[in-house]
Amino acid sequence: MTATTLPPQAPRTGFGIGPDGSYTRGGQAVAYVCAIWATLLFFPLVVVGAMLYTSADLHFAENPERSRRFVFWSWLCVSLFPPLAAALVGGVVAGAVQASK
Repeated sequence: MTATTLPPQAPRTGFGIGPDGSYTRGGQAVAYVCAIWATLLFFPLVVVGAMLYTSADLHFAENPERSRRFVFWSWLCVSLFPPLAAALVGGVVAGAVQASK
């Protein structure tokens, strides 16, 4: 009986990222929609998300795990954090309006 060797497993990538580190088609579409969403709601998070993704792109070859974390946080910056930030700002404004009455 001979032992067979399996090819090395490709590194696990973040959502919408292919095995070579580039966006998949679906990832491009979702990233575009999320970036528009973030731009309309809270522009500074778009800048942070772009910086994180750029860092992920630069570190993908030598440290895929760190790159995955950067991609994860960049997705949060353009998808989840803008509505949370808008709700927080709206809550503060509503609280200030109620306090002034």
